[in-house]
Amino acid sequence: MRVSAQSLFNTSGQQLPLERIYAPIDYAVVGQQKSGTSTLWNLLTWNSAVRWAGFQKEQFYFAAEIPKTVLCDQDIQTYLGMASIQRLRENRTDALIGDWSATYFSCICCAASLRTLNPKMKIIVVLRDPADRTLSRFLEQKRHHRGPFGAVTANHTFASWVAFELAELRGCLERAAVLKAPPGVGTGAGGPEFPGWGAGWSLHQWMEAQCYSRSNIVGWSVYAPFLENWLAQFGPQKVMVVYTAELATDPASVLQRLEAFLEVPPAKYNPDNIKLVFNSRDCYNWRCAKKKGEISSSEAASNGTNAGIDPRAAAFKAAMQALVEFYKPGVQRLVQWADAGKITKVPAEWRSIYGV
Repeated sequence: MRVSAQSLFNTSGQQLPLERIYAPIDYAVVGQQKSGTSTLWNLLTWNSAVRWAGFQKEQFYFAAEIPKTVLCDQDIQTYLGMASIQRLRENRTDALIGDWSATYFSCICCAASLRTLNPKMKIIVVLRDPADRTLSRFLEQKRHHRGPFGAVTANHTFASWVAFELAELRGCLERAAVLKAPPGVGTGAGGPEFPGWGAGWSLHQWMEAQCYSRSNIVGWSVYAPFLENWLAQFGPQKVMVVYTAELATDPASVLQRLEAFLEVPPAKYNPDNIKLVFNSRDCYNWRCAKKKGEISSSEAASNGTNAGIDPRAAAFKAAMQALVEFYKPGVQRLVQWADAGKITKVPAEWRSIYGV
């Protein structure tokens, strides 16, 4: 059903011009899933100038977690109406309306859709240590059997799931490699600095990105192709990368940077509140807050499951090392972009862990 702001609200007496009321969203926090977007949402939206479309954190309007949910040609009028409703409620000229669907980062067509909506949109990406994100997502699905991947992971340990999904990914990547142009063909100078879907990707690059996009637990931690796609559509000046580690250790600095990036007035944050963590492994809910010291380890949180999460076990260590090796080339690309000033500096821990 189509929803329009005009059908739900009487716009008489509103101070906003109609072109602002019906404007597209101003910014989007596109992911990555299980990287701290819930914490960032709860912290950053304490700034009254930072609002969001819809009635909850994530709308999943253009994409959720599985391929069949990708709907980049969704009804635009309804989506614009969601933003309009929030603007009418706020009735202020300095409020920005955004989309916080953390599933968009790995959605290949979402970047192009959002750019079509608003080429001036600001994009925020939160990235977590790749192997840690994979472990966190796996554990979440093991503890919630009704989750989108609860059934398929039910009989797997972490080690067996990593082996299974890496094999699937490598098979997909081998098939994609067949489409790669021979050396010297189509690789001359003059192409875009950051190619993307519909913006310079070859058929090989598109299929390779699909391999990762269709692998929610392991593949979604290969950040480089997805980030390249967003940079292709919006450019480095409109894409801000923040890291889970810095959000955990220095949230005030992250919030200040994001306020400057979004060009909103700085807010006064409660120093105790910004130390909270939301939607953690001990409380899977967008609004559920925990102090850092209250969050159990992955090993403790896996009690009662057959997840096989034991940092001392050889199988677990081997699985983590396999992930580190698999993610290393992608992390190397992020480091290169960071060193070139295109994205925020990659955490030093990543350079050490992944040897880049």
